[in-house]
Amino acid sequence: MIICSCNVLSDEQLRKAAEEMRADPNGKVPTPGAVFRHLGCRPRCGSCFPSVIDIIHEKGSEGVKNEEPRTERQKRAAGR
Repeated sequence: MIICSCNVLSDEQLRKAAEEMRADPNGKVPTPGAVFRHLGCRPRCGSCFPSVIDIIHEKGSEGVKNEEPRTERQKRAAGR
């Protein structure tokens, strides 16, 4: 699914870039800006950032056990 319409980036591309960055021992923390640079582009309008943040941090949070899923309200509050 296309997440960033300005750069036409899919969730798969963003996820793969974040995984590559995490796998690189000298790599940077996969922030939205760093992931965009890794893909050879840069953010434009920024409206995709909430989704980009969720996608690039999915893999890292999968290893966390006993964590209850957050509600939409909690997710919005954390994004403030």
